[in-house]
Amino acid sequence: MKKVLFITFIGLLAFTSCNKGKTFDKRQEFPNYTWNRLKPLFFEIPMNDTKSEYNVYFTLRHITQYPYDNLKTNLTIIAPSGDERTTVHEIEIKNAEGRLMGEGAGDLWDLKLLVKERMTFNESGTYKFQIDNLMDYFDVVGLVDFGVIVEKASPKKEK
Repeated sequence: MKKVLFITFIGLLAFTSCNKGKTFDKRQEFPNYTWNRLKPLFFEIPMNDTKSEYNVYFTLRHITQYPYDNLKTNLTIIAPSGDERTTVHEIEIKNAEGRLMGEGAGDLWDLKLLVKERMTFNESGTYKFQIDNLMDYFDVVGLVDFGVIVEKASPKKEK
């Protein structure tokens, strides 16, 4: 019995330490591995901490057969007051030599891209993130899912 409790405790400790600082982590799957250009993605992120700094990441899972070198997107952040900020982001899928970026397992590849560093959320409430597909094609094939991670930034080191 003590052994089971010890193993459970170690498992819980490992699980909580892996999520340290992670405030939000959600993915949306694409039907038939296809992102239609006219269907933006939406994420709602509750935020009550207006003093801390956060890093915002895009996550992308795609298959080896993704036909393009990149994925162009818009990120629009809508504050609880309705204030909007939009930025363009290009996710590099293949490097200059044509090699796939990120981590691969079989035919699946995972990418994590820092899109906002040390961002502060100035208002308390729910922020809406809208991600638009800016590719030149009506349907972009080869995409499994797309996600957003928001995690507390590490404290700045003094020099």
